[in-house]
Amino acid sequence: MNIIGLIIAFSAAVFLIFKDYNMGLSLFTGAVILNFFSGFGFVNLFENIILTLQDPTTIQLMLVVTLISGLGYLMDLTGDMKRMIDACINIFKDGKILSMILPALIGTLSAPGGAILSAPMINESGDKIGLDKNRKTAINLFFRHIGYFIYPLYSSIIVASSMLNRSAASIIKYNAVIMLSGIIIAYFVFFRNLESEKKHKNRSSFTENIYNFGRAFFPIFIILFLALVMKVYFPLAALIGIVTAVFNKWPEEEKVKIFKNRFYKFFTKGIKYNLTLIIFGVMVFKTTLEKSGVINIIADVLTGLGLPLFLVIIVLGFISGYITGVHMAATGILLAIFIPLFPAGVEGPYVSLLLTSIIIGYLVSPLHLCLALTTEYFSSEIAEVYRLLFLPLTGMILAGVIQIMIFA
Repeated sequence: MNIIGLIIAFSAAVFLIFKDYNMGLSLFTGAVILNFFSGFGFVNLFENIILTLQDPTTIQLMLVVTLISGLGYLMDLTGDMKRMIDACINIFKDGKILSMILPALIGTLSAPGGAILSAPMINESGDKIGLDKNRKTAINLFFRHIGYFIYPLYSSIIVASSMLNRSAASIIKYNAVIMLSGIIIAYFVFFRNLESEKKHKNRSSFTENIYNFGRAFFPIFIILFLALVMKVYFPLAALIGIVTAVFNKWPEEEKVKIFKNRFYKFFTKGIKYNLTLIIFGVMVFKTTLEKSGVINIIADVLTGLGLPLFLVIIVLGFISGYITGVHMAATGILLAIFIPLFPAGVEGPYVSLLLTSIIIGYLVSPLHLCLALTTEYFSSEIAEVYRLLFLPLTGMILAGVIQIMIFA
């Protein structure tokens, strides 16, 4: 009954999302359906809501995403965004490479709300090469997470290497082939049939471009440095970065008036308050899902079907990543199931395929904040975004299967 409830709950949520209802309300509706199919009543639903609102992670995400959602607008208002993108274009010379690099750089920092940090950059650089809103969304989503496959500090790689008692390099060497396959296919899918890139005369030296980029990027750097290096509470770090952005490129005249105007526009036009509701819906659904115990039920069913191991890995990995929207949790749960099933001495390709399946499921999950926030930011059509992602993600799965056939 729990599995039927999950299917109905997710189908309802996805249907509402495709009908352009707010993702937060859609997922909350799904959580209500799953709650009752799991045999719980209104009291339990109310408890789940209270638990979600009391969860420090939920509070932090709501604050961070709300604040960061307006940072791009503020940097655009001060001219920092244009200066930063122009400097990058002068340095890299190719708008396509730029659109790939910017989200990947932000992605390695694993910052909550990071999709909001890179989305305005993609919006600006994408306009220069004629990208539509759906391609901008697909590029921001795909390249923001592509570095996960070879990033030693990526949480799922750490979990996997620890559980296998192997080095991260033993997993990354297989992941690298999968990542490269995805990048090559994505390049041809995302950037095909573009208009001619607008020529940009570079009259600045390399040093000047680095300086201009650094000065424009400084508010974002402040947030990431304080939160990730100094371990400052992330919402506070975000607030400090926003104040820095307000004072960046400070004019000589009418300072008080401009100060008030920037803050007023930040809170009235910059912040996307509907994103806060998305965070709430995502977290309530996760809380309900955890209490239902449906993940373990699905795992028991699939592992008992007698299918080829690589196929079970793909299906179970994708489903776990998709319905949880949490890659690290899915990695830990599934490795506990699959480690005894992996052939001795050749676990690497299987682990790599499992991580790939989980990441892909996580990537396209409605519970994935980056998908929700990026889609909302660009007002893109999620069905078209999925269509753009299909070939690169399928190619990565096939690369993982081929590695198993070769090495295992």
